[in-house]
Amino acid sequence: MLKKFLAIIAAGVMLPVFSAGADFPKVISESNIKKSDISVSIINLETGKEVYQLHSKRKFYPGSVQKLITYKVAENTLGLDYRFKTSLYKNANNEYLIKLGADPLLTGDNLKTLVTKIQPNAKAIYIDDSIIDSEDWGAGWDEEDNLNPELARFSAYNLDGNVVKVSFVPTTEGAPVTIAQEKFYPLSFINEIVTGDKNEILLTRKDYIAPDMIIASGVVDTLMSRNIPVTNTKRYFKLSLERILNEEKIDYSGVYRFKKLSPEFKEIAIISHGMEDIQKAVLKDSNNIAAESLFKVAASKAAKDGVGTFYAGLALLHDYCAALKLKMDDIKIADASGVSEDNLLTAEFVAEFLANPANTSLKLLLPTPGEGTLVNRMNYMTGKLFAKTGLVKTNSIAGYVDALSGETYAFCILINDKDAKNSDKKMLEEYLIREIYTKL
Repeated sequence: MLKKFLAIIAAGVMLPVFSAGADFPKVISESNIKKSDISVSIINLETGKEVYQLHSKRKFYPGSVQKLITYKVAENTLGLDYRFKTSLYKNANNEYLIKLGADPLLTGDNLKTLVTKIQPNAKAIYIDDSIIDSEDWGAGWDEEDNLNPELARFSAYNLDGNVVKVSFVPTTEGAPVTIAQEKFYPLSFINEIVTGDKNEILLTRKDYIAPDMIIASGVVDTLMSRNIPVTNTKRYFKLSLERILNEEKIDYSGVYRFKKLSPEFKEIAIISHGMEDIQKAVLKDSNNIAAESLFKVAASKAAKDGVGTFYAGLALLHDYCAALKLKMDDIKIADASGVSEDNLLTAEFVAEFLANPANTSLKLLLPTPGEGTLVNRMNYMTGKLFAKTGLVKTNSIAGYVDALSGETYAFCILINDKDAKNSDKKMLEEYLIREIYTKL
């Protein structure tokens, strides 16, 4: 046996490293997941040593755990005191300018607070949207999933999550339902939904027939609502602005042209959201619009022309990792949210990123069981487990565990077995994390 072991070492074969008290290989072998589709890395924070790994250098699709990486780079660039600002300015000629901050949390009510400061005799209303570029869709995002509110477009014109709430109201048995929008946006419906004895609808976007054409089919018994992503965030913002002006009886018939903010304009009103709000949106609620907008806004701070782009953000990420001596040679990041299937990370990279002393402040920003995406998971580890999950065409989880031994571990688990049941993948995640918690 000893000769065989020495022969394996001499051949350069890497063996999994694990604590004598924890049996990760057994947990994995007893799961219903293909071993080749599992990647794990666990690092002791105090020693900086990897205590267990399985395929940790193999590139896997990470899902939303990627938000841990892009969020931290953005926070490092902007600072914890940064605020996403949407401001109203006015000059001596009674002209107004709305300076957009790409605030992913901006609401129609927020916008109304600004608009009420505009006088009825306004000569012009300009918009400065220069903080980030006009690319409003992530590279590699699924075009066929364009009715998914979690994949809404994002831009400097972020408003109401860039979705419109649509309600389907039952009428009489067998008759078509009534379709109503909470706020106006030019959606067109081919209404094939009838009033019946259950709630089951299917929405299909048909932009090739007409802009924002949606075929709605199925049956509705009680009131149902859906959030429909808008296809043009700039148009939605301007329509909302026009609606609010009309509601406030502010007579303005001009257009909303672009104008760069200049010293002649003085700030008269502001709406803002702080980093603490964005932290929750990105790390606890896994909000994709917030992750993408944050990354680009951070890039705007470093860009020579002040315009944030994804690629400028990517350059920030490379510089940040280089400063921490974290190698990015074997990974690929295609967006800030982890939605794109073009993303490829390794469990080793994620765990090393989390274990780096510069990044361990992430721990207390992450949800613990009972919060965010861990709301119904592993409640017996509340206050001991702090983690970000990923559930888009993969199962992944990464974060920190305060083990019963008193040691703290950074970990990353990536499961790319598309044929396995989601419940089986979640179970494997839990059993592996439990092994860390109870036996390391």
